[in-house]
Amino acid sequence: MTIKELKSHLELLLESAVRRKLSYRDFLRLLATYSCPSKSNFVNFHDVLRMIKSLSEEVVRAPDNLPLMERRTEGLVKKGYKPFLVDCFGLAEVYEVYAKITKECGTLAVSVEPYINALALTSEFERAYGSSRMVELARALGTSLYKSTDKAVHEELGKPMSLDGLLGSAKLRLESVAEGLAEDVMRARRALIISDHGYDVYFTPPDKYYLGHGHESRLAKVAPLIIVEC
Repeated sequence: MTIKELKSHLELLLESAVRRKLSYRDFLRLLATYSCPSKSNFVNFHDVLRMIKSLSEEVVRAPDNLPLMERRTEGLVKKGYKPFLVDCFGLAEVYEVYAKITKECGTLAVSVEPYINALALTSEFERAYGSSRMVELARALGTSLYKSTDKAVHEELGKPMSLDGLLGSAKLRLESVAEGLAEDVMRARRALIISDHGYDVYFTPPDKYYLGHGHESRLAKVAPLIIVEC
């Protein structure tokens, strides 16, 4: 599975969700239920569920390619794109950024390249970028580090809770970060967002959900690079 193929599948998913006018909460609910669609009330969105499931299977089979991401980032920064670095950026947040920029600047203004962090760990990303800490990488890139998302995933959102509880908490803690980033990159006009990994939504029977990432991850392996020219 090549970067180009994964990019095509991910952007098709994002475009489909935008056409359906899915909210951040809607999209996160689908991420939480794609592996067991019977638990989803979104009976009209089974096509999006299938796209998420297919993407997750492709991501699991794809090889680690963070060194390619590092070279791509370096090339874009040299061309004048302003970098924004995020510690943990899930597909729901990627969707929020994609949807907002598409609405304000058009579909050609944003593209998403999904690279693979095979272990879904920050240490693997730091190694690929030749940095011992994310804050040092941010300094080297001439930017600041958005780290509130990873903190939220490991703390409040990493505890099992009802699905509605998780969706409400994620909306409060994560959606605002994505909205702020979208505004920041649109002001910069030519910018890129990079992140070390995402997260998965885990299900604990009978009806609890929580966020996390690590060796057993699937979609959390996606290290997104969002390129914006608005």
